[in-house]
Amino acid sequence: MNAEETMQKFQQEGYEVRLQEREAGVKNKVKRKSLWIKVNKEKIREAVEFLMEISEEYPHFSIISASDEGNEIILNYHFTLGYGKLLEEFAVTFQVALPKNDLNIKSITNLVPAAIFSEREIREMVGVEFEELADKRHLFLTKDFPDGVYPWRRDETGVKETNKLYETWKEGVK
Repeated sequence: MNAEETMQKFQQEGYEVRLQEREAGVKNKVKRKSLWIKVNKEKIREAVEFLMEISEEYPHFSIISASDEGNEIILNYHFTLGYGKLLEEFAVTFQVALPKNDLNIKSITNLVPAAIFSEREIREMVGVEFEELADKRHLFLTKDFPDGVYPWRRDETGVKETNKLYETWKEGVK
């Protein structure tokens, strides 16, 4: 199934879908396609299950990325269909907006076990709580890192002062 057919199937299910096409390559220019699908947070599992159902093969999960957009956190669930097939693969990204006053969403680890690493990272770096996430230990931050401080946030919960080792050269500059 190609990107256009996948887009059509999601649209038939009532999802808002955008097809993005860009040219890539240096000598041999090819068009790369990406589907961006807006998903309500209550339906993230349904969307992933539907992708698995309509796919000819198991979708390749890449990562969940997060961004602080002021009043909300945007989660992007990145998948690839046709993974490894020359000129046939395309990206499918589920985009979920979470208001900062309700940063809860269901975990997809029961569908995609590898998502546990992305969910743990986003939990500690942005403050999103994943319901039914089995392992809630920190992935990157130390055990003594303060609760309620999230390094990737741009608001008052972000890190106030950091020890930026790469800026120690400034100490010797007069």
